[in-house]
Amino acid sequence: MYINFIDKSFNLGNYMVIIPELKNIIEEIRVERNRNNIKSYELAKRSGISKSTLSKLENGNLNPSYDLIYRVLNALNQVVSERAPALKVSSKMIRNPICIGPNDPVSKAKEIMKKRDFSQLPIIDKDNKIVGIITEKSILDNPKAEFCSEAAEFNYTIVEPDTDLEKAHQLIRNIQVILVVSNGKLEGLLTKSDFL
Repeated sequence: MYINFIDKSFNLGNYMVIIPELKNIIEEIRVERNRNNIKSYELAKRSGISKSTLSKLENGNLNPSYDLIYRVLNALNQVVSERAPALKVSSKMIRNPICIGPNDPVSKAKEIMKKRDFSQLPIIDKDNKIVGIITEKSILDNPKAEFCSEAAEFNYTIVEPDTDLEKAHQLIRNIQVILVVSNGKLEGLLTKSDFL
């Protein structure tokens, strides 16, 4: 008997035995392929192998290498992700975020930010429309500001709730917050921590 670390199987005379962890992965491939209604010829083609090789793999009649398993798993993940509906910002956003009014004192914004460990707060009017954003930086840059409107920033990123989440993920790399707006009204927000 010898152990072959390349393909995680070992030889017992005329019998080839696959180490259980590979057997479990192969079973997961078969189950996921069936669950997602992926035809074996489609997965085989995407993996760069023949349909008979995939069939032998799934039926345990093949002594697979890690490379083969990796190629099949990678192809399976690609097909599943392509078929999955794209997630929207609305699925991840913080709904009903804490906001502040333009006529509220800056001291109130500071208190909320400190208590909640926020670095920014949307400023909205009585109709829930965005009029700006107050941030730690804008407060420091405007030390004499008494009201939030006097320390407001107007440079912020807005997306709609049905924006693809992946697009928002790309945007959030370069900014602190994304405001989610529908018909001019604030619906929610996204921060970097929402993607961790």
